[in-house]
Amino acid sequence: MNYLQSENLKHRRTFTKKLPFLAPAITALMNLFAPLWFQLNSYNWWYILIYPGCLTLICALTEQRDNGKLKYRAILPLPVHLKKVWKAKIGVAGIYAALGNLLFLALNLLGGYAILSIYKLPLTISVLQALSGTLCIIILSLWEIPLCLWLSKKVGIFLTVVLNVGVGSILGILGATTDLWFLYPYSWTPRLMIYILGILPNGEPVTIQTTPFLTIGLILLLSILLFVFLSLFTSKDFEKEVK
Repeated sequence: MNYLQSENLKHRRTFTKKLPFLAPAITALMNLFAPLWFQLNSYNWWYILIYPGCLTLICALTEQRDNGKLKYRAILPLPVHLKKVWKAKIGVAGIYAALGNLLFLALNLLGGYAILSIYKLPLTISVLQALSGTLCIIILSLWEIPLCLWLSKKVGIFLTVVLNVGVGSILGILGATTDLWFLYPYSWTPRLMIYILGILPNGEPVTIQTTPFLTIGLILLLSILLFVFLSLFTSKDFEKEVK
């Protein structure tokens, strides 16, 4: 907890802390002028583009806070455990990402009920769907946090954004509708959103007759296991390289 509090204090009054609030607000504003498709479009824009970009920037900026010009020289003289420093970065980035998702969930539901009240248009995504979808997005993106932190340390912010958002997410969208989607972690979120929210990666609504709960559960478990593996691997690599 002390490591988490210390890491959180580093981002006081920085853009990193503003991102979890800005990204959901921008997503909601982008879709206000299409009330009929507000909820569907908001979720599609969120998990396809806005949230991957937000998550990548949060991780990269979190890592560069101690790296950058300092190259971790402010940490090395301190009596701290380097693996715990790295895990605190993972934890804080995860908290910020979860906060952004919860704020997006609130804005999506508020917008849906506002549209219901003003235009008498029913919710296109139910409260249960929204809750389930948001929880899945959070869990399915956990593994990206240690990966993006590690990439930021190795190649810098710009290439991390290009690799994670550009290459990773685009290939994930293309792979989500193929039979081998489960082999590519970037395809997990867009694929499961087809079942949970009824949205194809291109934003078109789809009617799913049955929800494969076993498949969803297995992919969520795989995401958690991948997150644990990457967290352990990157923390060990960080300790070895920084020392």
